[in-house]
Amino acid sequence: MSIFKAAQAGEVKTKQLKKEGCRVTLAVDVTPGLVTKNFQNAAVQVQSRAQMQGFRAGKVPLDLVKQNFAGHIKERAVDLTIKSAINAAIQETKLDAVAVPTLTKADFNTFEDGKPFAFEMEVDVAPEFEVRDYKGIEITKKPETATEEEVAENINRVLDANARLESAAEGAVIDDKCYAVVHYQGKRNGKDDYKLSADSELIDMSAPQTMNGLAQAITGLKKGEEKDFEVKEGNDTLSFHVTVDDIKNKIVPALDDNFAKDMGFDTLKALKAKVKESLDAEAKQFSNRDEINQIENHLVKMNNFELPQSLVNEYTESSLHNFVHQMTQMDPHKLTAQQHKMFEERIRPSVEKDLRLGYIVHAIAKKENLEATEADWKAELDKSLASNTKKSDEKKIKAFFDERKDQILATLTERKVFEYLKKEATYK
Repeated sequence: MSIFKAAQAGEVKTKQLKKEGCRVTLAVDVTPGLVTKNFQNAAVQVQSRAQMQGFRAGKVPLDLVKQNFAGHIKERAVDLTIKSAINAAIQETKLDAVAVPTLTKADFNTFEDGKPFAFEMEVDVAPEFEVRDYKGIEITKKPETATEEEVAENINRVLDANARLESAAEGAVIDDKCYAVVHYQGKRNGKDDYKLSADSELIDMSAPQTMNGLAQAITGLKKGEEKDFEVKEGNDTLSFHVTVDDIKNKIVPALDDNFAKDMGFDTLKALKAKVKESLDAEAKQFSNRDEINQIENHLVKMNNFELPQSLVNEYTESSLHNFVHQMTQMDPHKLTAQQHKMFEERIRPSVEKDLRLGYIVHAIAKKENLEATEADWKAELDKSLASNTKKSDEKKIKAFFDERKDQILATLTERKVFEYLKKEATYK
């Protein structure tokens, strides 16, 4: 808390010049009395740090400080005056400022002790809107349980993941369902090229191949057989001599109690029940997320209002830095202008959506009296403490809840709002 008094009533007069979207322009007039008070405060503050020969630091007489540090005093007085006047202007106009105001017009040559001072400033404020169309939202409900087909598909994937390869019977030929083990030597335009050679390469004949022509060349061959083939790569001719080392078939485990036991279950029925339980949980989670997404998209569509651009810019830049650092390992500060613009255009829409949703949720909570209370916060704390198995962590949990009380209250409010919107929704 400052030891100096803030601007008093009547020391600052404010007039709103214009309002465009969420940006308000104010004209601020400061009385001579406030300017003088801030010159006095500035002189005392400069004196506390002033050093002159013959005096201890901070003990230089005030008249000498004014004579020798006039520039520093004026600079400090300007800072004190602007800050106190801005705070007084925001309080007087009762603006819900969401960012630090910006001076747009000020002549500091006219700033003198005992004289009035005037300036203009811009400040971004929270949007003013009447939240609408949030009751009776139509929601298409996704299934919260898995189908028998989905359970079967999941189990088949588990079976496939536990498959093994066995050598085919003598005389088997390579087809599009088996695996082939081959080695080959390659040449580029008649010259040996080690990059075109391989030993014991396993080829899945049912899948696309990265080496053009190899699968087609070995189809129909038996174990031990050889073949020469050529392919074109641009202007180059690639020639290969390939030998089949082995032919293997994929053996999928039988779906029975023995397989279930290998997976850690007593019976196949127990395995299927566990798979069904897991898929049901995923389906329910997906269904709930989808409901939230439908609600959010509806609210954003039906409540279109101006956003404070200073916040949009600030959050976009912050999200851009985090995204670039985490996803690309690039230094965000070293992006070219074109790269920065590309990332910004990608990120800004989601930032605007999240910011708009925040204002909408807050408006609904206020209108429907759904703001989280101290009791809600305490209940959430008790819930976390009850689920904690380590007594040693209790202090950490309490400290976390204390430090992030505002964020936790905001999260609880959002949860209550969406629960309310779901109850009020129309499901189809």
